[in-house]
Amino acid sequence: MAAEAKAKDKEGEAAADGGGGDEAANTLGAKVVKRLHINPNLLMLKVTLFLLYGAVASLLPYLTIHMQSVGLTVEEISIIYLALPFTTFLSPPLTGFLVDKFGQYKPVVVLAFILNAAFHHSLLLIPPTETPGEVPPAYIARHPATGIMEVWWSPCPSRECPDEEELEVVLERCFSHCELLMSASHHSQPFNDSSEWTNATEDPLLMMLAINDTINSGEVNNDDFHFLLDMHPDLADPTENMGIEVEAQSNRTLEMFRARFSDRVLWSAGVNVTALEEEDLRCGGVALASNLSGPAIRRMATVCPLQRCSFRAGGPEKCPSQYKESDDSTFYLYFVLRFLGNACMNAGVTMIDPIALTMIKKYGGEFGRERIFSTIGMAIFSPITGFLIDYNSRQVGYTDYSAAFYAHDILLMTAAVSIMAMPIGVKVPNDDLLRDVWRILKMPHVTIFIFFLFLLGNYWGYIESFLFLYLKELGAPNYLLGLTLTVGTLSSMPFLFGAERITKKVGHVNIIVIAFFSHSLRLIGYSLIDDPWWSFPFEAMEASAVHLMWVAAATYCTLLAPHNLLASIIGILGMAHFSLGECSRSVI
Repeated sequence: MAAEAKAKDKEGEAAADGGGGDEAANTLGAKVVKRLHINPNLLMLKVTLFLLYGAVASLLPYLTIHMQSVGLTVEEISIIYLALPFTTFLSPPLTGFLVDKFGQYKPVVVLAFILNAAFHHSLLLIPPTETPGEVPPAYIARHPATGIMEVWWSPCPSRECPDEEELEVVLERCFSHCELLMSASHHSQPFNDSSEWTNATEDPLLMMLAINDTINSGEVNNDDFHFLLDMHPDLADPTENMGIEVEAQSNRTLEMFRARFSDRVLWSAGVNVTALEEEDLRCGGVALASNLSGPAIRRMATVCPLQRCSFRAGGPEKCPSQYKESDDSTFYLYFVLRFLGNACMNAGVTMIDPIALTMIKKYGGEFGRERIFSTIGMAIFSPITGFLIDYNSRQVGYTDYSAAFYAHDILLMTAAVSIMAMPIGVKVPNDDLLRDVWRILKMPHVTIFIFFLFLLGNYWGYIESFLFLYLKELGAPNYLLGLTLTVGTLSSMPFLFGAERITKKVGHVNIIVIAFFSHSLRLIGYSLIDDPWWSFPFEAMEASAVHLMWVAAATYCTLLAPHNLLASIIGILGMAHFSLGECSRSVI
C-alpha cells in the first residue's frame, strides 16, 4: 500500500511538472509542453483565459463611447449604468447556484458565452448618429474705426484656449464673410495677397503689421497668411464638459469677439452677424506681425472687415465628433440588449475563476500565474481593436466600431470551444446549497469582506465607465484608449507571477486595503492631467488596484468556503464588486 501511494504521488508530481504519461510524451506537442514546464492539464485553461479576456477587452471598454455614437446622451448612459447592476447582479450567483446544484460547469458557461455574443452583436445593428468633428475655422477681423487686426476662433465647446502669451498661426483659404453688401459671386471669391493690390494707399498702422521677418523665415505661399498674435489675457472657459453645458462665471470680465466687435459695428460694415451667432469665438489675439503687405490689408478691409479662413498650422486640434440625440425607442432598445448581454457576460466571466481554482486544486499550479494569460489577452487585443477602429473610421468618414464587435464574437466563440476541451470533470452536486451558503454569509468576517469588495467596485466602476469619455474629451484617439488597457495589464504581470507568495507575505486583507489607496491615487491623477498620454502612469496602478486585488479576493474565498460552495461564493463576490459596486458611478 505504501508503495502504491508513493507511486501515485510521483505520478501527480509528474503531471504538475508537465508530464503527461508515456503516451502523451511521444507526441511533439507533449514534448514542447514538457520542455516549457507547462502543466498539460492546465493548457486549455490558459487558452480560455487568454481568449475570454481578450474578447472582453476588445468590446467592453468601447461600449460607452459606442453609446454616444448612436445618439444616447450622458444622462441616458448614466441611467443604463445605474440600471445594469439591478439587472445583472443575479446572474453570477444564479449560475454559481446552477453549477453547484447540478455539478456541471461546461454547459452553463458555454451557453452564457453564446448568448453574450448574440446580444452584444445586436447593438451593432443600431444606426449611428455621428457627425465627424472638424478643425474650427479662424476669423481675421480688422476694426473699421481703430484699424486693429485680430484673429479669433473657437477651440471647440469642451476645450480651453491656448496658454501662450504669443502664438504663431498660419491661415489659408480665406473667404469674405460679408453676405449683406456683396453678391454671391463676390463674397465667394477667396482673398489672396495678389499683385493687383500693390497700388493701394499705405498708412503707418498697416505697415506696422507687415513685419515679415518676425514670422517664419523663407518663401511664403501667396495663399498662406502668417500671424504672430498677442493673445488676450482673459479669455472665456469651455462651455461644455463631456456634453454637459457648463455655466459661465458671472464675476469675471472676459475678452470675447462680440465684446471687441459689437453688432452695430459689424452690421454697419456689412458683416452677416446672424451667421456668427452659433460660433463660439472665445479665443483670439491682436496681430503683432503678419506677412500681409499694407496694400493687401487695405484691400481686405475694403472688401470686408471679416474673413473666414482655415488653419494650416498653429490652430486648435480637430473637435470631437458631434452626435444627434436619438429618440426614446433607441434608448429602450439599447437598454434591453445591453441588459441581456451584460447579464450573460457577467455569468460567463465570473464562472471562470471557480473553474480555474477547481482545476488548480486538482492538477496543481498557482491561480495568479494562470491569470497572467488573461492579462496578456487584454493587453494584446484591446489596442489592436483600437487601431482597427481608427483605420476603418478613416475609410468610411465616421467612427466605425464594427471591428470591436466582430473581434469580441470570434474570440468568445473560440473560447467556448476551448472550454469544451478543458478537463474540468464533474462536480459533486450539493443538496443543501442554500442552507450552507446562508450559514457562510452569516459569518461577520465574510459579510465585511463582501462589503469592502462592494466599495472597491464603486471605484472601479466609475473609472471604467467614464475614463474613455474623459480621454476622448482630451483628444485621445481610439488606439490610445486600447493602449491604456495594455499598460494596466502589462504592469500587473510581475505581480501576478508571484501573486501567491505576495498574498501569503502581505496578507489578503492588506492587499485589499492597498487597492483602496491605489484607486484613490488614480482618481486624483486623472483629475490633474490635460494630455491623455499622461493617463498611462495611473493606468499602471491597476496592478494593485484591480488585478492583484482580485487574485487575493478569489484565493481568500478558498479559505472562507468549502470546495463545493466555491462557485457560489465567488459568484456573490463578483456580484458585489462588478455589479452592485458599479451603482455609484451612475449616481455620481
